[in-house]
Amino acid sequence: MSTPRKHHYLPQFYLEGFKIEPQTGKKPHIWQIEKSADQVHYSPAIEDTGCIRDYHSLDVADEDPDHKIIEGLLSNLEAEQAELVRTIRRTKRIDASQVEPLSSFISQMRYRVPAFAGHIEKSLRSVVLDTFKIMYHAGEFRTPSPQLRKMFDSKGIDDSLHVSISNWKILSHMFGVGLGSESIGLLAEYNYHFYSAENASFFVTSDNPVALYHPNYDKIRPYGVGLAMKGVEVTLPLMSSDILIRPGRELKPGASVASVEEVEEFNRRTIVMSERYVFANVVSTELRRRIGELKDVRAGFAFDNLFHGDGSVHVSRFIPVQ
Repeated sequence: MSTPRKHHYLPQFYLEGFKIEPQTGKKPHIWQIEKSADQVHYSPAIEDTGCIRDYHSLDVADEDPDHKIIEGLLSNLEAEQAELVRTIRRTKRIDASQVEPLSSFISQMRYRVPAFAGHIEKSLRSVVLDTFKIMYHAGEFRTPSPQLRKMFDSKGIDDSLHVSISNWKILSHMFGVGLGSESIGLLAEYNYHFYSAENASFFVTSDNPVALYHPNYDKIRPYGVGLAMKGVEVTLPLMSSDILIRPGRELKPGASVASVEEVEEFNRRTIVMSERYVFANVVSTELRRRIGELKDVRAGFAFDNLFHGDGSVHVSRFIPVQ
């Protein structure tokens, strides 16, 4: 039996809540819409959506890459998460015993996506490269060859060296943060409100589905925000085009039917958070127009490298939807 190399950063059970209905054929499909000016869209099978080849592979040095162990662990975890989310979606309420596993699910959905993986890779690569530059300028290495010195002088060290970060290191950060007690604990302190979309309204999701929103970010710019900050709230379409969950400290817990304006606002947050793709069960003219309007509006993790010759300051921020 061949080893699966198509690794999902979004669980298939989650995407199936946004599948095209009625289903035609044996496999469920979903609309995938590019976050671009022309909103190119197509309907791949869900098993081919939200995935990247070898995304969860462990590539430890001197060993053959392991493509299965993380996938196996995630399969067991996702089976539990699917049952939890289906129960909450059906009852539209959260029991005390469900708060922590739901918080864990939201945290993982926030940190297992390519947007965060790319942020980790960029920051780790900068650490390695800046360390080399600092040590090189301080004379900590043996005298380099004339050819190497010439290349560094003409092209610069940044353009001369290629730094590659092993995937196992990126995964350890992703799941370390996503499963970390700090993130899960902060989400567990939030109140949770459920919104139902009815009639012609529907929620969309994306390749970066957990949106952090701050209503007054302009007042604290350029600083980032986090889950512990006052005023921050979260939105996540909850495995369905007609249910969205909104955690926040200042929110009143409960459930309500979302107005058309609320659905539009929550979809705006989802689209702004998306990196490349928006997923939906319907492609409407209004949705395509909205994606076009927001194609250049971004939120998420930002990394700044303040290198100054003999030292370096690395700053990671989360820029919220506003």
